[in-house]
Amino acid sequence: MSFSNLSKADAVRYAYRLLGYRDRSKKELADKLRLKGFSEEIIEQTINHLSEKGFINDAALAVSLRRTAEETRLLGDRGVRIFLQRRGIPDGLIKDIFTDNGSDEVARAEKAATKKLRSIENYSDEEIKKKIWRFLIRKGYSFDTINKILRQLRIKEE
Repeated sequence: MSFSNLSKADAVRYAYRLLGYRDRSKKELADKLRLKGFSEEIIEQTINHLSEKGFINDAALAVSLRRTAEETRLLGDRGVRIFLQRRGIPDGLIKDIFTDNGSDEVARAEKAATKKLRSIENYSDEEIKKKIWRFLIRKGYSFDTINKILRQLRIKEE
C-alpha cells in the first residue's frame, strides 16, 4: 500500500485488530499507526473515533496496568511508574492514580523477596542480601523499603 492510499477506514480496521490483542494507550496506538504509514490527520481522527466509542480509555488502562504491575509483577512504586510510562500512559494520569495511596510497597517487596529467596536459599547470608538488594532495586523499590525487607530477613535468619 502506498501512503496516499491509506484511509481512515484502513486505520480504524488496523486499530481494531491491534486492540483485539490487548488494550493499548492512545500513544501506543498512535505510534503503531505512524509506523504503518498513516498520516497524522488520519491518526488523530482514528484515535478520536475510538475514544468516543469507548475502545480507548487511558485512565481505565492505567488503573488496570497498575494492578497488574503491583499484583502480578510485584513491582515497587518506581517500577510501576516506569511500567506505565513505557505503555504510553501520560504523566498526569500516572500522578493521579498514585494520589490514592492504595499501594503497600513494603508488603509487595516482602512477597517478592520471599519468592526470590526460594531460588537463592543455598547462598551465604551475605550473598543472599546482595541478591535480594539487586533484585528489589530492579523491581523499582525504594531504598527505605529494601532496607526494611533486609532487616526483616535478618530477624528471620537468627
